[in-house]
Amino acid sequence: MASHRFLVDAPLSPGQAVDLGERNAHHALRVLRLRDGEPIVVFDGRGTRAHATLVHQGRAGALARIRVTEAGTGESPLHVTLAQCVSAADRMDWTIEKAVELGVAAIVPLLSERGTVRLDEERARKRHARWQEIVVAACMQCGRDLLPQLAPATPLRGWMAARDPSADGLGLVLSPRGEQSLRTLPFPPPPARITLLVGPEAGLSPDEEAAAQRSGFVPLRFGPRVLRTETAGPAVLAALGALHGDL
Repeated sequence: MASHRFLVDAPLSPGQAVDLGERNAHHALRVLRLRDGEPIVVFDGRGTRAHATLVHQGRAGALARIRVTEAGTGESPLHVTLAQCVSAADRMDWTIEKAVELGVAAIVPLLSERGTVRLDEERARKRHARWQEIVVAACMQCGRDLLPQLAPATPLRGWMAARDPSADGLGLVLSPRGEQSLRTLPFPPPPARITLLVGPEAGLSPDEEAAAQRSGFVPLRFGPRVLRTETAGPAVLAALGALHGDL
């Protein structure tokens, strides 16, 4: 049974030969040492996967010859958007990776008043490209066939002003002052839409937290301990999955 998965940017249909691309070919041939004719799985990132056969093309190229396609799996019945204030590079990378593994539907990196990370246009572009690579790699590893949406980094206040609560569903903001818990909140049945807002290392400012509440966010207290920013989002995603999802 094929266990090696590769994302391809091409329509998938039986009998078709799809170019794996330079990076995937290098990983398949040079890192995994896969042989010509070995079974692999390819997916398009839009919800379709295919069982295929690896076809060597010269020294560095490789194709996937599609045998059969099927609807993708691995998606949570909850549609959760993680609105995560940007943390230091390795911490943000870890949060994104684990959020994808735990079934997040979308990720919005936010720039907040107390955040320690400052991104000019060029740095924001590079960080977004890096985060997108992490999303892809996490999907390849964990078996998801639908790539979560990754928004560009945006200022928190501008994002809140543009947010449509009727479309984005239940808004939750983590706060040590929150009076609600995941067990006391009334959750809509799946497929529920939830937006989870997580502050930076120093937390949201009082003005930001008040603005979030005016935008419809419910302050949520997640247990008696204050979690680090990189831990909080994945921890709540796991709890949501256990209480209302597929964990």
